[in-house]
Amino acid sequence: MSYYTRSRASSALYSPLIENGYEITNDDEGGPRRSTRADYETAIAATDYGKFHYWLLLACGWANAADAVEILCVSFLLPSAECDLLLTSTDKGILSAIVFLGMMIGGYLWGGLGDSLGRRGVLMVSMTVNAIFGMLSSLAMTFPTFLVLRFLSGLGIGGSIPVTWSYYAEFQPKSRRGAMLSFLAAFWMVGNFVVAGLAWAIIPLTFHYESANFQFNSWRLFTLLCGIPSLSVAITLIFFPESPRYLLSQGDEEGALEVFRRIFTSNTGRPASQYPFTNLELDDDMLSTVSHHGEKLFRRIKKVCHRVASQSKSAFGPTVRRSMILMIIINFAIQFGYYGLWLWFPELFNRLQVYYEDHNVTVSVCEVVDFKPNTTGQDPFEHCADAAPPDNQVFINAFIVAIAPLPANVWTIFHMDKLGRKFFLVFSMIGSGLAAFLIWLVRSSAGNLALSCIFGAVSTMGFNALDCLGAELFPTNVRSTAMSITLAAARLGAILGNIIFGVFVDVACAIPILLVATLLMFGGVLGLWLPNTTKEPLM
Repeated sequence: MSYYTRSRASSALYSPLIENGYEITNDDEGGPRRSTRADYETAIAATDYGKFHYWLLLACGWANAADAVEILCVSFLLPSAECDLLLTSTDKGILSAIVFLGMMIGGYLWGGLGDSLGRRGVLMVSMTVNAIFGMLSSLAMTFPTFLVLRFLSGLGIGGSIPVTWSYYAEFQPKSRRGAMLSFLAAFWMVGNFVVAGLAWAIIPLTFHYESANFQFNSWRLFTLLCGIPSLSVAITLIFFPESPRYLLSQGDEEGALEVFRRIFTSNTGRPASQYPFTNLELDDDMLSTVSHHGEKLFRRIKKVCHRVASQSKSAFGPTVRRSMILMIIINFAIQFGYYGLWLWFPELFNRLQVYYEDHNVTVSVCEVVDFKPNTTGQDPFEHCADAAPPDNQVFINAFIVAIAPLPANVWTIFHMDKLGRKFFLVFSMIGSGLAAFLIWLVRSSAGNLALSCIFGAVSTMGFNALDCLGAELFPTNVRSTAMSITLAAARLGAILGNIIFGVFVDVACAIPILLVATLLMFGGVLGLWLPNTTKEPLM
């Protein structure tokens, strides 16, 4: 492999002899000695692993948790907001889908900007956008206004996945990357846990304020509080540096070295001067994106649109085209299946609870989804006159489902590098597809709850594996863009899953459930054709 080394005095092509990441040169007497020049993987490993990485895990993990809060908060407020916003089942499907539409567009936008302008700053802006519009949506009095604000909120959180994962992965040595990316993925469950617990604590409250043109109640307070995680992430990132790999890919060797020294000092407690390297090497992938120091900001901004388009084209280049196409299909399938069903769990639990209050019989989910108590059937909102907050059991069930993925997350953390990404992806998607199929057949509330827990737990392993694959399959200069494209396909799957579920849930609920099961198993089979990235260095 050839390397490009930019010293402080000049830039030149260089082809050294490398042993374990160190350049081997000759001393004045002709004998071999180790230089202070190193490749990226050696440089990041030399910082040791410690306090800095654990604080970074908390910051990036909380960003991942904020993604879960943004997605899931809508599903928890649907039963309570139904009467205030006059939501039909189709409206509920559109409302759940609009968040993903915003995330699909936002993911591509923020991912491209992350590759062009830097990970950290772009992530801070995207999380701030999410927090502002998410909180404002709690004040919306009509469904169209609420819909627009949730779209803008989704636009902001769209940057949380492609940029967060690129940013975090680029600080990880290859020996720990799989396990630490699994730790990061586990924070999505933390977000699930937080939003379920918050919903359980807040939404059943009966307080209500109302004036001529304004009302504020428990589900609106819940929506307001769901904006706090994103805001806290944006503030926390002020105290962290830019990705050293991004800096190096932009030709800023000294900036990258400064970050490495800072990490070294934080992890070891030793002075920065003891960091063993003073020069860094750029691999072949970085050479194509090296820019000159001192380039004026307006010239960089002018190039952003062109570079985003160019990066998108490169993401389908001959070396990664097959992986990109497979990742697009698999991401579409898993999110159509998971979110098409998962986001409806609180609504389904609520309908089951209402049904069992009036009936003492065992029935399937599809036999009760269109049940409305004490109504004539002429007005879909007739029941709102006597509507009460959802029963506590609804939130207890949702909370149980939220914590069910914990064992699966622990397993992936300790075995992702042993069993491999492909094993977890294939096992997860086929297993969750079977669980979805059984949800259609089961005829008791306990059975539904158990299968919902299995579905969530098994699905989690697939998402963790996909997160690792997305961060490892693509080269640095297009990593965020490539992840954004695959996530755009994923969000499209989530959008269609929610809309199809909303349209058919009251008329033929077997259609969306069986479609979910089929797509999940199909995606699992396709995973067999992905390349292995376990313990491989980042490109």
